[in-house]
Amino acid sequence: MSEATSAQPAVVQRVDPRVTRTRAALVRALTALVAESPKGETISMSSVAQRAGLSRQALHNHYGNIGDLATDVWISRLLDGTRLSLDEGAANLPQALTDAVREAGIEPLLAAGRADREFFDKLRAIPRGERVTEVLAAAVTTWLTDSDGDASRPGISLTGEARAFAIGGMVALVSRWQMADAPPSTAQQVVTLRAFATSAAAAAAAAAAAAAAEVTVRPS
Repeated sequence: MSEATSAQPAVVQRVDPRVTRTRAALVRALTALVAESPKGETISMSSVAQRAGLSRQALHNHYGNIGDLATDVWISRLLDGTRLSLDEGAANLPQALTDAVREAGIEPLLAAGRADREFFDKLRAIPRGERVTEVLAAAVTTWLTDSDGDASRPGISLTGEARAFAIGGMVALVSRWQMADAPPSTAQQVVTLRAFATSAAAAAAAAAAAAAAEVTVRPS
C-alpha cells in the first residue's frame, strides 16, 4: 500500500449549524426571562419556546426540562465576554466551559459569577438536577489536574467519593462567596479552593492506606 493511500485524512466532527442556532436562541430566551422575572417565579417551557420564536417541541428536542436549559444559561453567562461567542459554542457549552478552565484557570469564572451575582441568584432558584453537577465536576476536575492557567501548581487527583465531597464543598463555598457582601478576593478564593481539594485528596489517600493496612494484618 502506498503512502498516499495509507494516510487517511483526520475525521472532523461537524456540528449541525441548526443545532447551534436553536440552542443559542433558547439560551437567550431563558436568559431574558430570568433577568425580567422576580426570583423564584416559575418559568415554563412554553414561555421559553415562545420567547425564542420556536415550538415547544423544538425545545424538547434539545433539552429535557427547564433545569437542563438553565445549566446552559449558567455556563453561557460565565463565558460571556470570552473569545468564544454563544453563536459559536451553544451546541456544546459544557465542553466550552471545560476548555475555558483548561486555558485560563478558574479565576475568570469566579470573577464573572461575582460580577453578575443578582442574575445568578435568580438562576439558582431554578432546579437544575444532576446535569449541572456533572458539568461542574468536569470543569473543576480539569482545573485541578490540567489547567494551563494554573501550570505552576501541581495537579490534584481526586476520585470517587473524595471527588464528590470536594467538588460539592467547593461549589457551596463559591455560592456563599458569590452572595456575600464582603467576600475574599478572587486570589484568596482560589487558594482556599485548592486547599480544600488538597485536604480531601490527602484524607482519601490516608483512608485508602489505612484500609489496605487493615487488610494486610487481618488474620486469614
